[in-house]
Amino acid sequence: MPEPPGPGRLRAALRTTVALAACGAVLAAAVSCGGGTSGVAAGRRNVTVFAASSLTDVFSDIAAAFEAAHPDVEVTLQFAGSSRLATQINAGAPADVFAAADERTAAHVAARQVAVFARNRLAIATPPDNPAGVTGLDSLTGDDLVLALCAPDVPCGALAEQVGGPELVAAADTREPNVRGVLTKVLLGEVDAGVVYLTDVAAAGDAVRGFAIDHPASTAYPLVLLSDSPEAAGFVDFVASPPAQDLLAAAGFGAP
Repeated sequence: MPEPPGPGRLRAALRTTVALAACGAVLAAAVSCGGGTSGVAAGRRNVTVFAASSLTDVFSDIAAAFEAAHPDVEVTLQFAGSSRLATQINAGAPADVFAAADERTAAHVAARQVAVFARNRLAIATPPDNPAGVTGLDSLTGDDLVLALCAPDVPCGALAEQVGGPELVAAADTREPNVRGVLTKVLLGEVDAGVVYLTDVAAAGDAVRGFAIDHPASTAYPLVLLSDSPEAAGFVDFVASPPAQDLLAAAGFGAP
């Protein structure tokens, strides 16, 4: 299994606090000098990125790296299941960029540009003590095992059906709206196993036990440019750049 992402993820939790502190410092300096509130803080531009739940950790790191390279731009991230995000975008939600967990979902929104930036594969997550004795995909269909899968309309659910077939689908005790919902069920000990992405197992670290699934199927992650904002185009370009691709690889994502 890939190593879990490093402490860089913590930057995402601190970004709001840091931004507020920096803004306060700029305003205080302006007041002390008798100036107004114009400048970088007042003129900071925003990019709103809707991203699949499986990108929660790594896109927080990528956004922080992008902001560090572009201090006049702030990235606002919203995470949910890909199908839910596509529905929101089509209903008029003000997103500049959409990072979906499969190409089929990305095709449902009006795009100015689409490019695959990563790939992912499925894995099995269990509580660390593996109470049901899971050994692999074939062991998930027992009557006594409590199993969580993603809902069929989100990419992780569709991929699970492709990999495990009708037998796996019939064995599911709960279908969650996104892959992080499945992982949460495992982390809370509410299920014996969940089918998630390889990257989710890596992100959870020692909090779960992971099992690889011996199947060649994977899902492509397309990045969709939705607006004419130059900052949004810059973010799309950054995700394809070596620094962002290194972060994706460290999180367990495959190359496009």
